[in-house]
Amino acid sequence: MTYEYISKQGLEKLKSKLQHLIQEERPDVIEQIAIARQFGDLSENAEYHAAKERQRFIEAEISKIQHKVSILKIIYPDMVNKNEVRFGAIVELFDLNKNKYVIYKVVGEDETGKENNIRKISCNSPIAKALLGKKVGEEVKVKAPASIIKYKIISIKY
Repeated sequence: MTYEYISKQGLEKLKSKLQHLIQEERPDVIEQIAIARQFGDLSENAEYHAAKERQRFIEAEISKIQHKVSILKIIYPDMVNKNEVRFGAIVELFDLNKNKYVIYKVVGEDETGKENNIRKISCNSPIAKALLGKKVGEEVKVKAPASIIKYKIISIKY
């Protein structure tokens, strides 16, 4: 079985989203469909078709998240070697091409984004793949669409 990785907090957020869809969004759309049916001829009932489309979207999201939760593996900070870049690491890098510092946090696919001044990148991204297993002081090259980006690892925190 292939696993996707996530933090404990990331999994809790995903489960919370799933519960919201099941307990709030699903009942709401069912009620919208029932109300729209009262408007008569369903073949030309825009409210009914919109509600049915929303229902299909919600059910697909529920199914997708339920499947994802079944294949996710939580990575706990105490499970990783803290002397090298691993899942959950906050890595300060020096971009040798642009002569500036950047900070990334290696997270699961469902946790990406930006938080404070830290860009959360998927552990499956090209940058994270280049960084994984590397230590402070090492240089890494990341193949980007336009060029090759060179970074020097300044610090690793967990």
